[in-house]
Amino acid sequence: MHHSLYWLRFTHSNISTKIFSRSRSHARERLYICNMKKLTAVLVFVLFAGAAFAQKDSLAFDENNKYIYYQVVQQPGTIKDTLFNRAQYFFKKADPATALSLLSMHEEEDSRTKEKSFALMGSGKFLVSKKTLLTSHEDGSVSFTLRIDIRDGKYRYWLTDFVFNPYQRNRYNVYESIPGIYIPLEKPEGKIEKKDLAAYLNGVLTSSLKIGEKLKEYMTKVSAIKKDIGVKKISTKDW
Repeated sequence: MHHSLYWLRFTHSNISTKIFSRSRSHARERLYICNMKKLTAVLVFVLFAGAAFAQKDSLAFDENNKYIYYQVVQQPGTIKDTLFNRAQYFFKKADPATALSLLSMHEEEDSRTKEKSFALMGSGKFLVSKKTLLTSHEDGSVSFTLRIDIRDGKYRYWLTDFVFNPYQRNRYNVYESIPGIYIPLEKPEGKIEKKDLAAYLNGVLTSSLKIGEKLKEYMTKVSAIKKDIGVKKISTKDW
């Protein structure tokens, strides 16, 4: 009798322990699944956010299969003469690090809408590198052209014609441009390794973003360029 009672108690205890263990195991599984769902949701959000950013601010190819960074900026209430003035000031003062220079300015008319706009063409260059823990020097420079088109209440700009000029170390242990070697980033075959090209394109995008932000800054503030009043004409026939 005592043995039977002991056995029943032992069996009941054993069963309770197993049930409790299974309950804890199921609880851990549910918690793990819940955490994985949350992590998956976060990763999906990050991926979609990254994709959206990449679509908005990224390099693309233009109709001539050249890399281009292109943006249209709305600036309601600002006439094109004012924006034109500010764009000139941007070229003169904005970013000496990129060696920006204004090459030409002109007014043109849209053949479809007949709307007139100002156009400014410039050029510049910035440094690129594939910096690692072992190397910290610049690999070379990338030259580019910058165009700004201006209409009433808006403007657009784009950077293109990206050409890589590699650097080498001279006898004074200083890195300098290699003359005569200019590689369009659209045609790197046999001249730039794929991993290096990816690093350079990333540098181009980063620098293009900075130039765009600087341009926006200048297009929203009063420039210091004075308008050319011109020379007054006097007729000596009437007096």
